Amino acid sequence: MKHDPHWYKADIVGMHWDSIARRYVEHDTLSQETFGELAECRTAGAEKAECSLPANDNSTRRGDFMQTYTARQFWPLDARPDEVHIEDIAHSLSLQCRYAGHCKRFYSVAEHSVLIANWIWWHGSVADALVGLLHDATEAYLVDMPRPVKRSMHEYRLHEAALWKVIAERFGLPEDMPAVVHEADNRIIADELVNMAPMAWHAKYDDPLGVELQFWTPDEAEENFLKTFVQLQNMTAPANDDHYPQHDREASAADRAYQMAKEDAV
Repeated sequence: MKHDPHWYKADIVGMHWDSIARRYVEHDTLSQETFGELAECRTAGAEKAECSLPANDNSTRRGDFMQTYTARQFWPLDARPDEVHIEDIAHSLSLQCRYAGHCKRFYSVAEHSVLIANWIWWHGSVADALVGLLHDATEAYLVDMPRPVKRSMHEYRLHEAALWKVIAERFGLPEDMPAVVHEADNRIIADELVNMAPMAWHAKYDDPLGVELQFWTPDEAEENFLKTFVQLQNMTAPANDDHYPQHDREASAADRAYQMAKEDAV
């Protein structure tokens, strides 16, 4: 759907900015701006293989899909557990910088997650460490949102909560994050402040975890994230494999094979 680039001028007069924002959302131009005209992709068939849809009917799903790193379709507003893949999460988080990039050196969400997982693994349970590793997994699909902004974005937080439930189901995690994960996520800020210019607000974060930032490259962060995931998942897998869901067994095998292939390539 094409819009007159000057449509907003007539709307601004006498209208509150929130109303303008809502009207823009109701036009639902996001998919066109991000992915092009999806309607054209859907009708192009074999002419545009990159736009092809899976055999199952996704026409009733909420919102539109995004392409993931592994060239899969993912509906962030209508996600399904079997469409969540650890490779996509690890890669995306390895390329996202903490604090919206307002730091001295590149420091990824993936490294942040591994540091938290390792700290919990040392001080708590393996199961909680796996939650710690994946506590920001929603950001692979919704991006990392600075805390001051997230607090005022009610709808974003609703989508984030819904997506976490899907991710939790996919990896057999609790819907409610353990207290130790929240603790680690808050306390690690004190450790991370070494990567930011000094300011007065830093004083309130005076209880660090005691971890040391490594400033991994994206490739290193992705590799370490996947390696930690495989180790923790293998340690938390049920002893009786007959009760382990088939799609989880297949995904675990694929994840292990993926990691081994990366290590062999080094």
